[in-house]
Amino acid sequence: MPDNKPIIITLVIVVAAIIGVIVYFVTSTEPEPTAVQEIAIPVPPAVPDPEPEPEAEPEPEVEPDPVVELPPEPEVEEEPAFVLPLLDDSDSLIRDGAVSLTRHEGVNGWLAPSQLIRKFVAFVDNVAHGQVAKEPVRQLTPEGPFLVKRIDEDTFELDPASYDRYNLATEVAISVDARRAAEFYHLLRPLIQEAYSELGYGETSFDNRMFEAIGRLLETPVIEDPIRLVQPVVMYKYEDEKLESLSAVQKQMIRMGPRNTRLIQNKIREISLELRAILGR
Repeated sequence: MPDNKPIIITLVIVVAAIIGVIVYFVTSTEPEPTAVQEIAIPVPPAVPDPEPEPEAEPEPEVEPDPVVELPPEPEVEEEPAFVLPLLDDSDSLIRDGAVSLTRHEGVNGWLAPSQLIRKFVAFVDNVAHGQVAKEPVRQLTPEGPFLVKRIDEDTFELDPASYDRYNLATEVAISVDARRAAEFYHLLRPLIQEAYSELGYGETSFDNRMFEAIGRLLETPVIEDPIRLVQPVVMYKYEDEKLESLSAVQKQMIRMGPRNTRLIQNKIREISLELRAILGR
């Protein structure tokens, strides 16, 4: 239905104008003429023009206050930006920075070796490919034997007591502050990228490789049920072909047990979210 407001307003204006014209003519009608009488009108005496008033003296100009120039503020010297050490000399920085990441004393065992950034980069690169590089993390090798329980002549079951060997490493990992870890990584990116380039990757970003490694670890299934093994030769294998087809690093995580696997994955998710926020990914 069209809007009739403009038409109504126009009609009101026209009606108001017509009424206004009628009122004007009614109120301004001339009266009928009356007889004219000659009346002598006395002429008043001439009044002399008043003398001009003297001009007021101009007010004296007020001089503006003198401008006082303030002395320039002293220049504040900016603190020099943090300068990273050389890659070969970066171990001390890593050990000092670890204090802000966790208060768990067990981290000292992780920081004992040398060339920490290079070993970290090599380990992450291997994880991204699904492999486990034992040399960079040899100090994290759990103590005690790998325990199994025999079910029959050809079948074994992974003994849950073996999971306890990884409890200490898990406790250290989950004690790390996710935000500070991401900030520390961002600080060390130039050195990390340099170490990654040494592996022959050129200008390829290590960030991408790291997120590939994180994704692979998060895809590891958490196995709550008993895990059956076989021993065709020397090494044990998973009886379940789906588990055996997993990458080496995922099979290693399963051997940590469901509790430790879940705790590690939760901490990895936290760090991943912080990294994405800082790196803008």
